[in-house]
Amino acid sequence: MNFNKDRFANFAKYDLTINKSFYRNMGLVTIAGAVCLALIGFISRYTMYHSIVNDAMDNQYYVPDPNGFEGYNWMYLTAIYEVTFFLIMMEIYAGCWLHNLRNKQGRITELTLPATNLEKFTWHSLLMIVGGFIVCCISMLLADGINALLTLISFGTENGITSLTASAWEMCSIKNIVDTVFIRTMGAGSPVDIADGTPIASFYHAFTFATFCVAFLHIIIYLFGNALKYKYNIILTYIALQVLGTVGSIIFFITSAATPNLPEFLGIDDYSSEEIAQLTTTVAYAFSFIFLLIAAFLIWKSYNLYQKAQITSSFNK
Repeated sequence: MNFNKDRFANFAKYDLTINKSFYRNMGLVTIAGAVCLALIGFISRYTMYHSIVNDAMDNQYYVPDPNGFEGYNWMYLTAIYEVTFFLIMMEIYAGCWLHNLRNKQGRITELTLPATNLEKFTWHSLLMIVGGFIVCCISMLLADGINALLTLISFGTENGITSLTASAWEMCSIKNIVDTVFIRTMGAGSPVDIADGTPIASFYHAFTFATFCVAFLHIIIYLFGNALKYKYNIILTYIALQVLGTVGSIIFFITSAATPNLPEFLGIDDYSSEEIAQLTTTVAYAFSFIFLLIAAFLIWKSYNLYQKAQITSSFNK
């Protein structure tokens, strides 16, 4: 493979200079979206808090103590919206990594630049995937700072300031989701030992890892979609994923009804035993490995398609 770091740096500098408005607009949209979601979340919590206080005063019953009222400081719902928005933006970033090839003039410029296909492919991939992820992280920190400032101004330091970034990170953990939704929100006690080193903790770690692998594969699919089609690829990729998801769900339900119960098939009789947790942990890691293999194949195939890019093409006019 012919890869020269000086040539790579020159190509990167050229691309950033020529397409600076495109990259700037993508970054501004990401930051604006994150900040807007944080503001909407804050306004909702602020309105909820004061509506409860005002309603209590109007009806002359107990007014909640501001120091003990934590509803306005509950960040998980806003964190869910932020994480979902960033996943969508990462899909858009991945779907725009070959934005230079959308028209004939762009393809002429891209394909005739003094850099190898590997260098150009590496730059575009790193810029849109790694760079997009960094922009999303910066946007989250900025939104978190604005939310903290508004919380400080409105409620004071004595009531505490919950981190939006920390809440978003916790929402990415299966263990924290189960703990928050089923144990704290529903008031249920923990039926199992979730300490580190236990089978159920390993199960949570395995499914958290599988969740990240699925998200990564999802983003790479959009990258592959852009390698196939230069225009309208994001919409077409989304439609294709919805169709595949529907077909996959139908196949799953049919095969689930037709196959024997897996624990019984493997000779596991005690459904509360550690063997169930160990089995599901193994399955989660196995699927994670498969997802990573598929992602690696799609990256290789995307590079292969990029090598075959032409100035004129009936499929990519």
